[in-house]
Amino acid sequence: MIYYESFNDYKCYMQSKISVLQVIPQLDVSGASQGCIDVANYLIENNHNCVVMTHSGKRLEDAKKKDIKVIISPVHSKNPINIFLNIFRLLKVIQKYQIDIIHVRSRAPAWSCFFASKFSGKKFISTFHGTYNFSNFIKKFYNSIMLRTDGTIAISGFIENQIKNQYSITPKYLKVIYRGINTKIFNSNNVNSERLEELKKQYSLESDSIKILLPGRLTGWKGHSVLVQAVAKVIKSVQNKIEVLFVGPDDNLGLKKRLKDQIEGLNMTELFHFIGSSDEMTNIYALSDIVISSSTDPEAFGRIAVEAQSMGKFVIASNHGGAVETVIDNETGYLYSPQSHGELADKIIQSIEQHKYNSSNVSAAGIKNVKENYTVEAMCKETLEFYKRIIL
Repeated sequence: MIYYESFNDYKCYMQSKISVLQVIPQLDVSGASQGCIDVANYLIENNHNCVVMTHSGKRLEDAKKKDIKVIISPVHSKNPINIFLNIFRLLKVIQKYQIDIIHVRSRAPAWSCFFASKFSGKKFISTFHGTYNFSNFIKKFYNSIMLRTDGTIAISGFIENQIKNQYSITPKYLKVIYRGINTKIFNSNNVNSERLEELKKQYSLESDSIKILLPGRLTGWKGHSVLVQAVAKVIKSVQNKIEVLFVGPDDNLGLKKRLKDQIEGLNMTELFHFIGSSDEMTNIYALSDIVISSSTDPEAFGRIAVEAQSMGKFVIASNHGGAVETVIDNETGYLYSPQSHGELADKIIQSIEQHKYNSSNVSAAGIKNVKENYTVEAMCKETLEFYKRIIL
């Protein structure tokens, strides 16, 4: 415990530099990676120090361009020998960069970080990013390292409740800090109308169709198949031409083939477009009319629903996980029973018939919701305040 002789001493301490070591297995396209980069950038801009320790990832160059110090190390490994050796790699970095706080963002390196914090006497915090598997004792014990901390950040109220309900261990401090998005990037003012026309031609999209977007990696639990079944019902009930865009990494070739076979079996091949990964998500959102988050498992937070609202788009999301907190039902979007393709279809039909998908009021409500609750600035500011609280 630190004691202060006067308020000025306390104020001086609060304004002093903090050195943070963020540890994450990979800097990829995940929300965890984006949060890591955002916080690192914010710390540097506010005259604090931040080092990121990671193994690899597509976002390495992004981090380096922002002058974030990145150290490459096998922190992704679950090999017990590497976990043990990573303790000493961490201790070396802690000493070299005079680290005050070790902030881990994944279970794989968390055990190494835990022991490094004990040996160095530095504070140890974690961010609970996911709905981790706790189906058996071994898994639950493995996950619990994320709570054996001086402080743990939950990325949504849903995750906070899971922690409290599923684990007997509680950290010294547990705080919900919602993930934040960059509203300067996900902003309709950034859209280039000429580029939109180019993208329509590139992906063979019709100008007068209602475009339904499902962003996210092609994986079973994201609910692509649920949307396919829903669209089969939608096209029988509405007069409008419907087109569906699947945007995101699609290297799961087995699932991709099954989806294409399903679509072909329903005679909808011309309506679906598998676009793959895109570096132009602002324009992709702008192209769309309705954005779907059809996850069959609860999203820990769910950036899709927030990004879409920031772009003024109508969202239809599964009624579980983070979406329950980020989507205002009947105002910025609709919530439907998870895995129910019939209810999803009804919500899509309703949004079209009631013109929710092109309502200026809905658009304004979505933008307002994000600006008031889910900005990257708010996330980073709350994270820095959390660091300061932990150090005291």
